[in-house]
Amino acid sequence: MTLKGALTWISTGGGGLLIGAALGLLMTVAFEDPLKKLLQGVRRRSRVLRSRRRTPNASGFEFGGATSPCMIVAGDGTEAIKEELVHLVVSDEPIELPAELAAWRSEIAAEEQARKTSGSPHHWNGDCFAVEKLVEERTARDEEVEIFLHLRRTDYYSFLASQHLDRRFRDGTTPRSRYIDPVGHRRAPVFMSLSLGTSVLVITTDNHVLICQRGPDVGSRPLHWGVSADEGLSARLDSPSGLPPRIHAAARRGLCEELSLEDHEYRLALLGFTIDTERHQWDSVFVAYAHDLSSEQLDRRLQRSGKDRGLEIESWEFVPFTVRSVLQRLHGGWPTRAWTPVAPVALYLALVHEYGRWRVERLARNHSKRLRR
Repeated sequence: MTLKGALTWISTGGGGLLIGAALGLLMTVAFEDPLKKLLQGVRRRSRVLRSRRRTPNASGFEFGGATSPCMIVAGDGTEAIKEELVHLVVSDEPIELPAELAAWRSEIAAEEQARKTSGSPHHWNGDCFAVEKLVEERTARDEEVEIFLHLRRTDYYSFLASQHLDRRFRDGTTPRSRYIDPVGHRRAPVFMSLSLGTSVLVITTDNHVLICQRGPDVGSRPLHWGVSADEGLSARLDSPSGLPPRIHAAARRGLCEELSLEDHEYRLALLGFTIDTERHQWDSVFVAYAHDLSSEQLDRRLQRSGKDRGLEIESWEFVPFTVRSVLQRLHGGWPTRAWTPVAPVALYLALVHEYGRWRVERLARNHSKRLRR
């Protein structure tokens, strides 16, 4: 066969088919694994993006145009986390503050003692709990969410010292820049995670949610609007016998002390855990469904004052517990009305628990669009 004939056979005849098949086989073998890995990576990334769209969980939480420096650590509102599946594990290993934070703590102790001596409002140094880590698992039988919170004992003045996140050290750095990863707040050292609170929204029988303005003398965010009741875990009150505290019991204590609600008057559901990324405070979010109390009845009870109502709550109001009404109230009075970071997150989780994520997020997107017009 001449050279010209051979080239013709290769380009137009069976030779072309054979060579094409051979090259295709070689390409398949050479690129099969990389292509599979690429496709798997794309699918994984797609699942992550869909998950992020489903549940806002970044340090900048957004809900219907309302933004908040808060992130969801566990729970998405769709299902309550069962009380028996929340385990608080307490270590007695002491927490040591770095030298400069310890000096700030000493300053705070001296200032509070001076206020006490002069008869001015002051904060006493109660024992509380720090969050070392949160571990979320699934039960083997039903794949339900199970939470293990590892805690360490600390005190309130240490907490106040750790709240000066933007105060400068001698070298010009700050606690925020030195110790807190702006993306991975969960990885902060334990001496920066010196608080664990409970935030509860109360839903009345006529479907209103109670929102409250914090008192002027509370230690964190005075006069901000927030949830119905919030309470920090206390070693003295929530762990008097030295046993690990129970997060649901602390929430019930807050409802009793601030709103005069007894345990039998409501059904309590834990919806998630959050971190206030502005001050790096851990929180747990609950919703309490009243059995018999209407908004009018609860309002009359609040007017008669609870044990800590006068200290913790400046004012309050009831908002219809619908997606549209809650979103309108979050924006009502803006920017003069300041909200605690956990409030929009708690309202979002409670609405999702009641109405479902798809409906809540659809209405929230529509609300955001109207705001941008």
